[in-house]
Amino acid sequence: MINHSFLHLPGIGETTEKRLWDQGVRSWDDLESSLGEVFGAKKAATVAAGLEESRAAFESGEYKYFSQRMKGAHMWRLIPECQDAVAYLDIETTGLGFPPQSHSTTIAVLFKGELFVEHEPARKLALLERLEAEAKMVVTFNGICFDMPFLRHETGLELRMPHVDLCVWLRRHDLRGGLKAIQRALPGVHQRSSMDIDGFDAVRLWRMHKRGVPRALETLMTYNAEDSLVLQPLMHIAFDRELERHAHLPVRSLNEPPALPRIETDVCRNVYALLRGEETWEVPEGW
Repeated sequence: MINHSFLHLPGIGETTEKRLWDQGVRSWDDLESSLGEVFGAKKAATVAAGLEESRAAFESGEYKYFSQRMKGAHMWRLIPECQDAVAYLDIETTGLGFPPQSHSTTIAVLFKGELFVEHEPARKLALLERLEAEAKMVVTFNGICFDMPFLRHETGLELRMPHVDLCVWLRRHDLRGGLKAIQRALPGVHQRSSMDIDGFDAVRLWRMHKRGVPRALETLMTYNAEDSLVLQPLMHIAFDRELERHAHLPVRSLNEPPALPRIETDVCRNVYALLRGEETWEVPEGW
C-alpha cells in the first residue's frame, strides 16, 4: 500500500492525494511519469526528490522514514511491508502517571506467533530490546498516548518503529469505545476469560500479588495476555475494511495470520472473587 501512497511526500495532503488517485495517478511510478502535468516546476522538483528518498527508504526497509512523515491514522499503509514482524503489545502499570510516578507491572507481546508475558524488570527490558532490534511495527490499543511513551520513559529505549494505534484506526470504521467493548461488538473475534476485568482491577491485582495473594500475578498476566492477543485479529479486520474503502487501488489482502497461541495461565476464580469482594484473604502470620 505504501507504494500507492503520496501523503508522506512534501506538500501533498489527503485532498491532493485523492485528486491524484481520481486522475489515475495511483503509484509512485505513475506520479513520477506525470509530475510535469500535475504540478508546477518547483513543486514537481520537490516531489521528485521525495520520491527518490522514498524508493531508497523502501528498498532498504527503513520504514521509520514513512512513519515519521505520515499521521498516525494512516500508519496502516505500512502493514503489508511489516506484517512478518509485527509486535502486538500491551502493558499494565501501577497507575496512570508516567515513570517515575508509576512503573510497568506486566508486559504482554505477541511476536512472530509467540506470546511473551513478562513481569520481572530484567526480562521486560530484554523483551523490549529484542523488539527494538527485530520488530518492524508495533500495534497497540491507545498506545500512542500511553503504552509507548510510558515504556520510553521507563526504559530509555527509543522504540520508534512504525506504530499502529487501533484505538485511533478503528474509530475510522465506527468501532468506538474500549478494547473489550469493541471485542464484544465483533463476536467472531477471539473472546476472553477476563472480559469484565479492567485496568483498575489490573492495578489491584498487582497490589494483591505484592501482598502475597496466591495466583494474583497469574490472573494479571492472563488479563494482560488477552489484551495483547486480540490486537492481531482486530488489525486484520481494520485492514480489510480499508481495502474496501480503497478498492480502486491494487492492494492485496494480508497473509492469513497464524493461529493465536494458547495462554498458559488462567484467571483464578478465588482471585476473581477477591476482586469482586465475594471473598476475603488474610495476610499469613509473619508475612
